[in-house]
Amino acid sequence: MMIRKGLKQLKLGVKNPEQFARVMASEAKMRMGLPTLRSLELASTWICNLSCEFCYAEDLMYAAKKPPAITIDTVRDLMQQAHKLGLIHVNVTGGEPLVRKDIFDLIDVIPKDIVVSVVTNSTLLNKEKVDRLKAAGVSTIQMSYGENYHKYFKLDVARHAVKVGLGVTLSVVNIEAERHNVLSALEMAPKEDFSVLFNYPMRYKNKGLDSEIYWKYRYEPYVREDNLFWSGKDKCPAGTHKIYVTNDGDVMTCDRIHGSYGNIHQEPLEAIWRRMYDRFKNNPSFCLLETCPKQWAENNRKSGKQYDPKLVGGDVDPFNVLKGTEFEQDLVPTSSFGAALHQRVVESK
Repeated sequence: MMIRKGLKQLKLGVKNPEQFARVMASEAKMRMGLPTLRSLELASTWICNLSCEFCYAEDLMYAAKKPPAITIDTVRDLMQQAHKLGLIHVNVTGGEPLVRKDIFDLIDVIPKDIVVSVVTNSTLLNKEKVDRLKAAGVSTIQMSYGENYHKYFKLDVARHAVKVGLGVTLSVVNIEAERHNVLSALEMAPKEDFSVLFNYPMRYKNKGLDSEIYWKYRYEPYVREDNLFWSGKDKCPAGTHKIYVTNDGDVMTCDRIHGSYGNIHQEPLEAIWRRMYDRFKNNPSFCLLETCPKQWAENNRKSGKQYDPKLVGGDVDPFNVLKGTEFEQDLVPTSSFGAALHQRVVESK
């Protein structure tokens, strides 16, 4: 099963010999225990044409004062720095990336031996843009799938993407309220040669992980999950093999954990990443998002691990689960835009 899953992941992302060689070299380094940055989530803009209840970037996107979109020159420099650290994958997200008129130019500055995926709510996606994304170097289109997106999901466009050689991933959130949508995606994916991305939820306006569906389908070859892929094991890659860079330049462990460890406009990416790597390399947690001791114990049991309950994230601030934990002392203030919004959220409670 795991071999089939690995081959499916390679087929989904790797589209040329240079990418294959780089991914294989990264796998070797990771399994030898050598520090290597494998995946980078990049918020290309804070602007979005939707307002979805489960948006992970809600507190950052809707700050009282929005900064301009990250520049292409900044992205080019960031990619060059990350490439030297071993980067094999960039996930372009937002906001909604396709609201940027220059999004194809932005993607084009990413080195061609890097696997590129783009997250979209599909509202602005059509066959012409699929073709342009492919020409710019995209490997996979990650389409949000769930209650908020039914009216925007275009099966014919997704099929066109597969036809022209792109991977298509249906991105779902594993909570009970979305179970029927998760099951719909799981039924569709193997028929259409799509994959399904399991997003582990933070406990915010929901009951937390839908454990029954999560564990039942987790090891299916067409199901993707970050901690199993980027770290190669049942261990969270956040802050070590995988990081999140915001539209403001803040560097965070994960797109769902909004605690900054530095800013690329103030110091080199390598200095920030190595500080994060040293902090998290011995952290054995299944997922830094976990905030429920009961769920933590269940994950220990089902994954055959014995992770220390003291590593359970805090849930005082739903957008920064590191707050109130042993990791809080390492955090630095986020950009003024994010800080202003956080204060507004606190005052509204």
